[in-house]
Amino acid sequence: MPYIIQDNSVSRDLPHIRQARLDLIEANIGALAPELSLPPELLAWAVNAAGNYRAAFTNVEIQWGQKEEAIQTVQEAEDALRDRYVVLKELLHARYADDKTKNAYGIVGEIPEPRGMLESKANKLIENHGIQVAAGDPMVLPDVMIANFIALRDAMHSAQIAAEKEFTEATDSTKEALRIFDADSYQLRVLYNWCVAVWGRESSKLVLLGFVQRYPEQGGSGGDMPAVPEGFELKWLEPFLKFWWLPVEGATSYQLAFSADGGASWEELYSGPEVGFEFEPPAGKRLYRVRARNANGFGDWSVTLEHEVEGEPPANMWPNAPEVVGAELITDPGFFMRVFYSIPGGSDTINLYRAVVPTGSPAPERPAAPYQTDITAPQFADTDIEAGNDYYYWACGVKDGVEGDFAGPAMASV
Repeated sequence: MPYIIQDNSVSRDLPHIRQARLDLIEANIGALAPELSLPPELLAWAVNAAGNYRAAFTNVEIQWGQKEEAIQTVQEAEDALRDRYVVLKELLHARYADDKTKNAYGIVGEIPEPRGMLESKANKLIENHGIQVAAGDPMVLPDVMIANFIALRDAMHSAQIAAEKEFTEATDSTKEALRIFDADSYQLRVLYNWCVAVWGRESSKLVLLGFVQRYPEQGGSGGDMPAVPEGFELKWLEPFLKFWWLPVEGATSYQLAFSADGGASWEELYSGPEVGFEFEPPAGKRLYRVRARNANGFGDWSVTLEHEVEGEPPANMWPNAPEVVGAELITDPGFFMRVFYSIPGGSDTINLYRAVVPTGSPAPERPAAPYQTDITAPQFADTDIEAGNDYYYWACGVKDGVEGDFAGPAMASV
């Protein structure tokens, strides 16, 4: 049988290692369960864990694939709407000579690039078509042209909503898969300790359940005190710092310590039986080390590791940018601007920025300060609006007070 399992630090498993462990358990637990006398709940987990894990991570792949397909559908719908907008804009320019009518249709200036601005321009063209029809304008375009244009706008809007839903479902599937991974890590540690209690650490049967047997020479130091923990490592998983080390033969607990003054003094950070620990460190540079303990006392300290947390998280760890940002004027019921967006992964809330310029003015820069903060809903109703203005909106995710990348602007006119 191939030796595929690297060690017994299950919380550090790579996905393929975890699946291999669970597959071995699924294949062999039935034959080994009688001699282990496993509790019913632990046996039930062992029987079903491989299938549950496989299903969870398969669902992640499916959901993210559907999310990518939804994004592609949005892009295709956007391209179709933009192409038709260009055609209608050129036709309206050919039929109307006066700038007032062109401005009413919103066809003055460059072709809108951002998706939200394109939808806003499309809405303005459709709205003014209705006004011109009501006024009896003989130059108005045929209704069938506008009906086709409305269908393309609605298709893009529906695709945006579907993409938001797929993004949420994909994110939720990932969270659920990670929850299962962590829950399985706990159960694997329980199963390993149970097997060791029945068979001992040196039993070759451990391999049948995805664990590594511990040979005598890999164990303690041979004296009264426990050996030095080997494999002491750390990893920065913003905003948490995660530690792990290999189990020490005969150890009953471990002590993890830190120094904030370069090693002049040390303080306890963690004490307990686990071979791993994570916490959210403050800003600054710290040293870390770990040692094992048994009934005779503490062993020697491990190697010392250093990690520094900057005062501000690195840019690539900021919240993702919202994927969908748009704005539309609502006149019935009420009178307000509906701004919509997706709340990106890694964000607690949304900050919304707004700029207001007279209709037809050049696009403005994003303001320095947000218009609204701490938004938790996927849309915002802006009631502070007046006729004759263009409204531009930008959105960004916020995590622990730190803003991520911006999406926008979305533009709509009143």
